[in-house]
Amino acid sequence: MSRFYKDDKAVLLDVFEKNPVSGLNLLEANVTDAAGEKHVPVIEKDGQDIIVRVGEVPHPMMEEHYIMGVYIETKQGGQLCRFQPGDEPRAVFTLAPGDELVAAYEYCNLHGLWKADA
Repeated sequence: MSRFYKDDKAVLLDVFEKNPVSGLNLLEANVTDAAGEKHVPVIEKDGQDIIVRVGEVPHPMMEEHYIMGVYIETKQGGQLCRFQPGDEPRAVFTLAPGDELVAAYEYCNLHGLWKADA
């Protein structure tokens, strides 16, 4: 299981450590969104390709409010796609043969971590 941590300067992903990392705050992913479904990742599968859009309603991508990135967790590891303000919050990942999607995560600079299970 992937774990995300935050300090005052960064959001960090931990995929190897079995014990909590000291000195950092463990983030709990939100799974529902009362604000019009703008944050929960939407997953589409097309063969080995995984397409992740952020929200059922397009999320703002302005300097002051944007999606920083999308991460997919798979049975064999994971993949990350980073975004900048102005980018479309959509990512396409290709799974290795035999790999399977577990979950998709996204991080909003204002509203934190969000997750959708595969």
